[in-house]
Amino acid sequence: MTAHHPQGQDPKGGGAAVQTRLLKSPLFQQFLDLLPDALIVVDQQGRLVHANTQATTVFGYSRDELLGQTLDLLLPERFREIHRQHAAHYFKAPRLRPMGVGLHLFARHKDGSEIPVEISLSPLRVGEQLYVIAAVRDMTAQRRAERERALLLQNLSVQGELLNQAYDAIILRDPLDRILLWNRGAERLYGWSAQEALGRISTRLLKTDFPEGQAAVRTILERDGQWEGELTQVCRDGRLVIVESRQALVRDQQGQVLATLEINRDISERRQREREARAMLAGHLSLLEHLFEALPFAVALVAGEAARLLLANQGVRRVWGADWPTGISFLEFLQTHGIIISDIRGKALAPEELITLRVLREQRAIALYQEQIRRADGSTLPVLVSALPLRVPSEALRGELLRQLEPGEPLALVIHQDVTPLKEAEELKDEFISIAAHELRTPLAALTGYAEMLLRQTERGHGPPLAPWQREALEEIQQGTARLASLTEELLDLSRLQAGRLQLQRLPADIVPLVRQVGRRLQQTTARHQLEIQAPAEPLVALIDPHRLEQVLTNLIENAIKYSPQGGPIRVTVARDAGEQAPAVLISVQDHGIGIPRHQQGQIGGRFMRAENARAWGIEGTGLGLYLARALVEQHGGRLWFESEEGQGSTFFVRLPLLGEESEERCDRLPRAEAEIATPGIAEAGGGQALG
Repeated sequence: MTAHHPQGQDPKGGGAAVQTRLLKSPLFQQFLDLLPDALIVVDQQGRLVHANTQATTVFGYSRDELLGQTLDLLLPERFREIHRQHAAHYFKAPRLRPMGVGLHLFARHKDGSEIPVEISLSPLRVGEQLYVIAAVRDMTAQRRAERERALLLQNLSVQGELLNQAYDAIILRDPLDRILLWNRGAERLYGWSAQEALGRISTRLLKTDFPEGQAAVRTILERDGQWEGELTQVCRDGRLVIVESRQALVRDQQGQVLATLEINRDISERRQREREARAMLAGHLSLLEHLFEALPFAVALVAGEAARLLLANQGVRRVWGADWPTGISFLEFLQTHGIIISDIRGKALAPEELITLRVLREQRAIALYQEQIRRADGSTLPVLVSALPLRVPSEALRGELLRQLEPGEPLALVIHQDVTPLKEAEELKDEFISIAAHELRTPLAALTGYAEMLLRQTERGHGPPLAPWQREALEEIQQGTARLASLTEELLDLSRLQAGRLQLQRLPADIVPLVRQVGRRLQQTTARHQLEIQAPAEPLVALIDPHRLEQVLTNLIENAIKYSPQGGPIRVTVARDAGEQAPAVLISVQDHGIGIPRHQQGQIGGRFMRAENARAWGIEGTGLGLYLARALVEQHGGRLWFESEEGQGSTFFVRLPLLGEESEERCDRLPRAEAEIATPGIAEAGGGQALG
């Protein structure tokens, strides 16, 4: 620009002086300070002759530090040489150059850092002197914003691509439900392209059916910021789809809703499969319900340790003679109707002995256990009880019935089978067995007596000597009649037990010498087994029938020998049972024989019941010994049970109640000759004795 010259004045004289004074006047300085950009005025030698306040702010120098300095002060060193060339060219052909011409310019701050700037240049001629006015704008914030915007656009591009790669339908809606984003997953699911869907009202386009109404969903979104549920929608081809929808509000920093993000997953096929499965399940349940009601015995589904009834068939009323209401515990039902449950001998069972409660407490199957139900009208019903603990299904698979279960409650199926007809047939069989056993005793006694007489008389020299084969035949007769006599006694005991005529002759006695006596006797019957008796030195006095307890111990140790055909150690342990409140003795017999298959363990102990692997090994037996042993132990007020692993061996336990201390002191004065008999092969071992 060129300064104005009034008429009559010398353009080389007074006019130039006026312009120079104006350039240096405070008014001009104030005018420059009002401008928003940093302004500097540079002469042809590149010296700074003017700088406004904004320039001091941008460059960090005071005005005094700037004025008189060359422009190199404000230029990065790497640009100084090229700037001198551009400045020389500019002063030769000065022109107006506005900002924003696409140049990437940098200035130097006082602290040495570089500042991105935009500069506009304007020439100013004062007389013969040419100046350049440079307006400098600090672009630091703008460049940072541009970088952030570029990064944001890049992120948005990546996110958009990720959204398009998602299989689920992703929709972004504004507060008026207009579609702002429609990914490829939405295109695949619904059939509309993004171009067709953008800007449309989503609920109208998809004809969305809300489970509880759109207003309810909006209320939850506004309250919680998110919502999840199932929606039914219509695709472009008219096909209905069920989607699992997750929706969330997008808010700004002030909490205002900007948009709603909706992610929908097609679950139509899954729901169809579930409907088909439910229909199939309903059909199966209907069939099971008919079978359940048609069963000839009582079936009850119970839950919780109190055996609360969940489901029962019509057989329950027939067996119990009363209705068992749903939700009522087993003991409450029995007490309400005056029903008493006893064992086969008529002894009332304690609650902890009832199979219906034991299966829930112990969580193990119990099969074919005999009980008697005595109803309020005085009638008695013999039943076989079987109970099976059930695995509680997951929450998702429970029907309405099983939703009554509390967390962690056990579940079991209990079956009571009326065995009155079987009992009658059994009584006839028992009567036959009793008669047959009695009838066998006389000929067996004759056979045994004559065989023994022949052997004894020959040994004494009476009569001609027996040939070896004759002696062998007589010994075979002796052994056979002994086995048959033992079987006969077992059958007689069985008939007495069934008839309730098996009486115990109980008296206070120390169990320890009795166990040792049986062990010594049975050790003489085997050379391949080593019997080890571990017993305390102190007496363990109980009210027992010594003959019958000896029968029990004999059966358990003989079984251990018999079912360990390969030989080996057999350990018999006698100890005071510290695990019970009432004083008791615990006797265990452990072998390392063939064991009992797991699937048959619930049946062992029943009459004539034997394990399959015993038959496979060719081991003979009747299946009566253990049945009688358990019955005898229970008549003593005790309990018999076992633990077994097929191929590893078995351990049988007998628990009997002990007498109090006063009774023990009285029993200490009784003769205990058996404990002092010297037997070959006995060695002292700690608190007990080892046999063999």
